[in-house]
Amino acid sequence: MFSKFLALGLGALAFVRAAPALSFQTPLLSCSVNLDAVLTTVSLFVTTHNTHHPSSLSPPVKSLDGGQYMFYNEAFGDRPLRVFAEDEAVWVGPEDPGDYARWSFTPSGNRGSEEYTINNIGSGTRAKIEKGMIYSTIGQGDSFIIAPAGEGMSTIQVPNDDKVWTVTPGGSKSNVFLRTGRRVNESLWRIVQV
Repeated sequence: MFSKFLALGLGALAFVRAAPALSFQTPLLSCSVNLDAVLTTVSLFVTTHNTHHPSSLSPPVKSLDGGQYMFYNEAFGDRPLRVFAEDEAVWVGPEDPGDYARWSFTPSGNRGSEEYTINNIGSGTRAKIEKGMIYSTIGQGDSFIIAPAGEGMSTIQVPNDDKVWTVTPGGSKSNVFLRTGRRVNESLWRIVQV
């Protein structure tokens, strides 16, 4: 981690020509700076970490391609998110139950927002919030924001709130509930188009 900050700092200093651009050495430290790589790193850091966003979470994904997706929680590895019927808790568990683990996104209809309803293909239901958990409904589902969390992961966030979809690790399955947004494995989701 220190080396990343050192590289970013040296890159920023070299960019404004306040530090040597190629290399320097001291008895305790030797460093070489590749300006092209450092400036790319600085650029990526700025575009993926928005410090002006109202919550501690990243800004929303700009768009989702049409199609079907599977959701995998980082704490559960390759165990997909699923639901089988209306008014059932949405959960992560073993095996791939086919279409019951396939999901699609529909823009929420809130003009200018990056909000989506999340629809289960197999059960024909939508995700909704009920008593701090995620359930399925045949009616109008709730809106959610899919926000990038780095390294191919995302958080699924409640609009205008810092609550995100979270699981409880440790068993073979877990219901999905809402918790204040933190970037921990239980709140990180890999969303894979199938």
